[in-house]
Amino acid sequence: MILCDGETLEVDEAWLQRETPKGAVATRGLGRPNQNQEKEIIECALRECQGRVSGPLGAAAKLGIPRSTLESRIRILRINKHLFKSD
Repeated sequence: MILCDGETLEVDEAWLQRETPKGAVATRGLGRPNQNQEKEIIECALRECQGRVSGPLGAAAKLGIPRSTLESRIRILRINKHLFKSD
């Protein structure tokens, strides 16, 4: 059901655009990043999140991917996430 206050329905073009989560890796049109690029992206996110992977302030949320996916990529890319934790 569509409701309208007047006789003409107007749609703001911004409603039609998909939003990418802030900090998410854009891969459409560029292809998937290679392993070195992916490792740099993940390490940067871990650095900014002080080694936190999950939760609203974690690297997974920052990258816009599930925590389990990020944990898997960290293992595959042999990233030591503990190096990014602050004391």
